[in-house]
Amino acid sequence: MESKKHYKLYKSGKQWKTLAITAAVAVAGVVSLNNVTANADVTSSAVATVAVAQTSSASSVVLESSTSAVATSSTSEASAAASSAVVSSSASSSVTSATSSVVDAASASTVASSADTAATSATSSSEVSVTSASSEASTVSDSSSVVTSTTSLTSQSTESATSDSADSSATSTQDSSVTSAEVVTREVAAVATSSTKNGWVSENGTYTYYTNGKVASGENYSYLPSISGTGYNWYLVKDSVALSGVQKWYGSYYYFDPTTYLKLDHQDYVKSQWGDWYMVGSDGIVQSGVQKWYGKYYYFDPVTYLKLDHQDYVKSQWGDWYMVGSDGIVQSGVQKWYGKYYYFDPVTYLKLDHQDYVKSQWGDWYMVGSDGIVQSGLVQWYGHYYYFNPVTYLKATNTTFSYNGMSLTADNTGIITGTTTSSQFLLKIYQATLDGWKEYGVLPSVTAAQAILESGWGQSALATEANNLFGIKGSYNGQYVIMSTAEYGSGGYYYVNAEFRKYPSFYESVVDHGYFLYSNSRYSNLLHQTSYATVTSLLQSDGYATSPTYASSLNNVITTYGLQSWDTEAGV
Repeated sequence: MESKKHYKLYKSGKQWKTLAITAAVAVAGVVSLNNVTANADVTSSAVATVAVAQTSSASSVVLESSTSAVATSSTSEASAAASSAVVSSSASSSVTSATSSVVDAASASTVASSADTAATSATSSSEVSVTSASSEASTVSDSSSVVTSTTSLTSQSTESATSDSADSSATSTQDSSVTSAEVVTREVAAVATSSTKNGWVSENGTYTYYTNGKVASGENYSYLPSISGTGYNWYLVKDSVALSGVQKWYGSYYYFDPTTYLKLDHQDYVKSQWGDWYMVGSDGIVQSGVQKWYGKYYYFDPVTYLKLDHQDYVKSQWGDWYMVGSDGIVQSGVQKWYGKYYYFDPVTYLKLDHQDYVKSQWGDWYMVGSDGIVQSGLVQWYGHYYYFNPVTYLKATNTTFSYNGMSLTADNTGIITGTTTSSQFLLKIYQATLDGWKEYGVLPSVTAAQAILESGWGQSALATEANNLFGIKGSYNGQYVIMSTAEYGSGGYYYVNAEFRKYPSFYESVVDHGYFLYSNSRYSNLLHQTSYATVTSLLQSDGYATSPTYASSLNNVITTYGLQSWDTEAGV
């Protein structure tokens, strides 16, 4: 009998050590679980924590009950213990309740010491239960130490049973406790598995996409579960981190919303992550060139993608040229550029490419040339001359003035006429001499002087009948007249009948004169010369006229009527 008491005391001490070690491991497991990353969908393990605390308490009770068993010998208490064990088996759904019942059974059952055979049997049964429960608990992580503690307590209860009823009740309690332990084991295993990061995780102000705790390297445009949690979307990710703001991707710059991380799907003027503003199209691509925005056209530099911040004449992405102001807006109407005023069509925004009388953005009317430049001075328009003030560029009306050797007057509509016969003639050939210079390189002053000398101020028979001011022979577009003309030979002057070109007006006669000099190689030396004296001398030496005083006569006309100002007007 004494040996059985010693054996039971030894057994209880061994179990106490086992419980202490198990409890320590369980606490370490709980601490480890509490350190799992908050973003990885971890389930709180409050049940496991409570079970560890209760196990420690139960171990203390078992130690005390083992000591008190030496002085206690009531069989009725053993029966009460058996009944208590039976009651505890009905509450197997909770690990905490099962542990409490087993502790009560263990305290009562140690009182009985008379049934040696029954005790030995209970002990054997308890050891088998401990081995089975411990083996199952060992298949889980450190967190399953709670199960081991619970099983050990169950063994201590059943070991000291003194009757068949107590033995049976203890066995039932043990089975119930092991079942509850399996539930806790599965919960702990689930916690360990769920600690692995998966999906989008918010880290350091950005979102990172994990697959089984791992991130993919490199930069990709990927179709992934939506960050918002609904459906799937496309994201630009670098090393699995979602990118936002302006990002370069396959040679283009895209903009990704800093809130949703999605590519922008509508046109907008947005601020980048470094503070600059960019125009983004409905395809999410950062735009350059001419772009329409809220009823206006803006120009964005194709290198920097920034809105132009200074006036410039720029080429668009489709090849046309536009005037852009310092606010980046494409301009229309009258605009000043490098000392001149240009007109840009308010519909097409292109520089005007033909002569027109146009209304400016502020309501005044201006004459614009075929080069798009606002005109000043004497300008021909629909068969009439008009004068535009060189300061205001506005048309003159109801005034008389002198201009480039001519005395002129403007009526109430602005139409100009000469106040003298000579002024009227000069006015008729004025524009033609300027155009002759532009097209063929013949000085306007020399052409005007030749017209005066050779047509007698436009009063000769050839000038009045055929608008031929220079006596050029032949036909013009098949048109000619036959006239008697004086020729100069070795015997002096003589008269012959010849065909002379007939023109629709003085204008065609003057321009054709320039073409005549341009197309005859012997006069090539005088083309584009800027000195009227040089040109008149070359005309005579090249054989244009037979009179030996031809050059000096031309020079005299030019200086008398101030025709050199016509050269200045032509830009010579």
